[in-house]
Amino acid sequence: MTIKPRAHDLPSSLTRSMLGTTASESLTHVTATPLHFFLLGATGRTGSLFLTQALSRGHVVTAFVRNASRLPAAVNAHPNLRVVTGELHEADKMLRAMKKITPDAVYIMLASEVAPYTAVSTGTESVLFALRELHATHPANQKTIPLISIAAWGLGPTAGYIKGLFSRWIVGVAKRSFWAKPFADFERQLADIEGAPGIIIPIIILPPILNNREKSNSYLSGDASAMRNVMGITNTVSRASIADLCLKLGENVVSGHKIPQWIAITNP
Repeated sequence: MTIKPRAHDLPSSLTRSMLGTTASESLTHVTATPLHFFLLGATGRTGSLFLTQALSRGHVVTAFVRNASRLPAAVNAHPNLRVVTGELHEADKMLRAMKKITPDAVYIMLASEVAPYTAVSTGTESVLFALRELHATHPANQKTIPLISIAAWGLGPTAGYIKGLFSRWIVGVAKRSFWAKPFADFERQLADIEGAPGIIIPIIILPPILNNREKSNSYLSGDASAMRNVMGITNTVSRASIADLCLKLGENVVSGHKIPQWIAITNP
């Protein structure tokens, strides 16, 4: 079934809209079924917004971070926040953290913006190692875990969706120049994800240009193939809207709803 993009809808077979949350809402708002999320990138510009929104929905979040002092001050003492400090390559630490409470979903909200430009693939490799070990050594935990990660429009199958000679030229130049190393890192991540069938349910979010505005109540999201005609290289969307979408995706895929692997999001 082809999923058409709809304003503020989930890219699934659901027909009813889901209530979202913003970073300014009370952290006491509790969802009906609390879930446990494992989060990489909790101190980043998108991850910190997701962390706040997830806690406000009553979920438990294990944040694996290098520096706990960079977590949002508003959530530092939240009872549903578990903080584990470590480096992205320390897969054994991630495994120990996951053994305590097997996560319902894993979120990778990392960016490879600084040297050595390998944060996304390194974090993904460590997560996959931990999940494979859980799957192999804990029979009771042999469930397929949703892995939700943020990439960018133009990656994966969407490379062929970019319209117009000029737009394709611009993207090609970016991939060969200033975006070459982050692009290569995302490509390594996608290869690792494709090599983990039966361990994860991969869901890749593909936004256009990001900004720091408030969450929109009218953003568009859906299967990337169905979104191809509304996406453009100059489109924008807020990080708060992406965090909102990621939270809804996690809640719904854990509930058993089928979610496409490649999800696009943009403002109308």
